[in-house]
Amino acid sequence: MKTKILPVLAAVALVASLVACSSPSSASKTASTDSGSSAPGPSALKDAKGVTEITIWHGLGAANGIAFQAAIDDFNTRNAKKIHVTATYQGAYVDLLAKYTAAVRSSSAPTVLLAGDIATGYLKDVKQSIPAAAMAKANSDIKLTDLAAAARNYYAIDGVQQAVPMNVSTPMLWVNRDILRQAGISDTEPLHTLDEVVAAAKKIKSTTGLAGFSMPDDDWYVEQLTATAGQSFCTPDNGRTGKTPATITINSGLAKTNITKIANLYRSGVAVDGGADGNAAISTFQAGKVGIVLQGSGILGALKKGQKFGYQALPFPTSGPKAKSGNIIGGSALWLNAKATKAQQVAGWKLEAYLTSTATQETFSHATGYVPINVKVADSATQKAFLSANPDSQAFVNQLSNTPVVTATAGCVSGAMTAIRAGNISQLQAAFSGRKSVDDALDAAVASAKDALGQYKAQLGE
Repeated sequence: MKTKILPVLAAVALVASLVACSSPSSASKTASTDSGSSAPGPSALKDAKGVTEITIWHGLGAANGIAFQAAIDDFNTRNAKKIHVTATYQGAYVDLLAKYTAAVRSSSAPTVLLAGDIATGYLKDVKQSIPAAAMAKANSDIKLTDLAAAARNYYAIDGVQQAVPMNVSTPMLWVNRDILRQAGISDTEPLHTLDEVVAAAKKIKSTTGLAGFSMPDDDWYVEQLTATAGQSFCTPDNGRTGKTPATITINSGLAKTNITKIANLYRSGVAVDGGADGNAAISTFQAGKVGIVLQGSGILGALKKGQKFGYQALPFPTSGPKAKSGNIIGGSALWLNAKATKAQQVAGWKLEAYLTSTATQETFSHATGYVPINVKVADSATQKAFLSANPDSQAFVNQLSNTPVVTATAGCVSGAMTAIRAGNISQLQAAFSGRKSVDDALDAAVASAKDALGQYKAQLGE
């Protein structure tokens, strides 16, 4: 989920440049916003002569990239003489989108783009993609309801499924059981709510002298604190009902209360700074110097490398009504190029079907730590054995399946989200360090977000 962050003006300019180069034709608008039957069906590929060459760009590096390329190689083997895919790593989030922008200008965009979650509003607005709903209607390769509801919820806008989620991460509450026991906190003591977590963190500090809490200086976790309060991060309706968001809400309601509680842990010395990229939170937890951290499911791979203490993944703490509150997913989704040939579009859709199939998702999940997006993976005997031996992975799956499908957990969708996060992070760091009051910092963050949203709306011509 975590990504490099552009400065506010650069982020808005990037979006504006791509909006400007997208075609204003009605055909383009229909292809990108309508879930009707305009998408090509199986015959487009069946009638194509020779091998249909397609491309996919992604930002998965290291072990994740190796696992992804293995899946691509297997797809090519299975579809020899009919489809061939060339996968290209284009760097982290900012680099990927910058290269995509340039490719659209030169009419050389990939057939499929695997883009991070935060790119959703951006890619919807530039009108370069065929909605997943349209392709699913015209082709039988993917049954969208087989994909986790919480993930589909994130990539649906105004009731239309825009992209196919592929790799999903989820934020968790990670605890060092040895430290908690040392502080007199039993394994059965509940840590379900934010208040319970805050109380436990204070007890760890007062009884052991160790830090009680940490999390990355990352706005994703502030968005989680808002969603788990049952509150939309941006209004109206997290941008999900066709209206462009005008502001964010972190300086009001239960979201403000939650952020203030976390800020007070830092200001009182109970918490230790997790760093802008989250590496400090991970290394401090690995070193056994902090009892509780908020971190993504992806931390598991690092923790498996020789940790000598008992660690455990627990559900992200909530503070709002159970039916209306929950976490927001992270990860990436597959976007299909509306300007590719019809044969390439169907071939790309078949690739998306393969990448989200039960077998591929199980293999990819075990190799990377991402949560399987296909709910039918749960029926696999090997998956059941894997989860039995890996309870933390089971916790990830449980959290994803238990997340209510509501507006709050869909997250805010806006092409200005990168700029919003940049403004939020600097203010939150000021609040956590005590350089600003929490009220002043949150008000400044909201003012910055309004400015970014206003610029973005102006660029869209709204």
